[in-house]
Parts: sequence; C-alpha cells; structure tokens
Amino acid sequence: MSSSSSFELNKIAGAVLGTLMLTLGLGIVSEEIFKQEKPEKAGYELADAAPAATAEAPAASQDPPLAELVAKASVEKGAAIFKKCAACHTDDQSGKNGVGPNLFGVIGGPKGHKTDFAYSDAIKALHDKGETWTADDFYHFIKSPQAFAKGTKMSFAGLPKPQDRADILAYLNSKSEKPIDLPK
Repeated sequence: MSSSSSFELNKIAGAVLGTLMLTLGLGIVSEEIFKQEKPEKAGYELADAAPAATAEAPAASQDPPLAELVAKASVEKGAAIFKKCAACHTDDQSGKNGVGPNLFGVIGGPKGHKTDFAYSDAIKALHDKGETWTADDFYHFIKSPQAFAKGTKMSFAGLPKPQDRADILAYLNSKSEKPIDLPK
C-alpha cells in the first residue's frame, strides 16, 4: 500500500469521525436548549364536569323549583328536544334499545328498567338498591348524567336549560302506560 492511498484512507476516516462527533455534539447541545422538566404527576388534570355548588355562587344560577317548571312544561317541545336523545334512544313502546336503552316507561319505572340492556355499574347499583326514576331524579340526571351517576356509560353532556329538562320530563312521562303525577 502506498503512502498516498494510506493518506486518503486517513482523510476519509477523519471525515467520518468528524461528522459523527459533530452530530453527537449537536444532539447534546439541542437537548440542553430544549430541555423539558418532567411533571410531578403523569397525565392531565381534568376539571370536574359538574363543579360543586358553593355558598358564594349567585342565586340566579340555581334552577327554579321543578313544580314551577313542570307547570310550564310542553309535551310538544319535549318531543322536539327529544330529537337530541333519539341518536341513542327510542321512545315507542315496542322500540328497540340502541346505544342507550329504550325510554318508554322510564319515568316512574325502576332505574335500569330494561332487562335486555347492558347498563353501567353505576346504574346497576341504583337498580339493585330498588330506586325508581322519580321526576326529580330524572330531571337532575339529564342535567348532567356523569354528575348524577358517576361512571355511567351515558356520554351525553346534559341539558343545561331547566325548562328543556322539564319539557323532556313531561314528554317522556307521556310515553308510558302509567304516567306518574308530576310535581305541582
């Protein structure tokens, strides 16, 4: 091997080693520039979907009495609002379950009223206690299903307007063989 070919090999090896050292150096420098602190706790904190009422909350944020809302409730408006629910629920007597259970006869009936529907553990627990869907319970459930029954599979955020909830209540109460007496 001649000295010039040996010199060429040394230049090539030097260029490769120089490139590797430059790449390694840039990696170290960029790690220092873009260094991120590890969080104390993994994951994200989510705000509570239904913040607890406080004594400082204005009285205007409280719902009017259910009896007052029911007195103004409209079955027709409730039927129109129910269209939001119809994506997951049916409401006719012979209706099939969908993503959610059929709601015919739900008001006044047992919580977890459909034996052929796979309810969440939260609703099963209420059913096992023998609880029924009173007007007041159903009104509060559709305000915020997750707040009423933590762990429910119902992902619907809820109906924020009190009168809309009263209208749905009146409508679903009419969808029963035995409608209950609503608060007066």
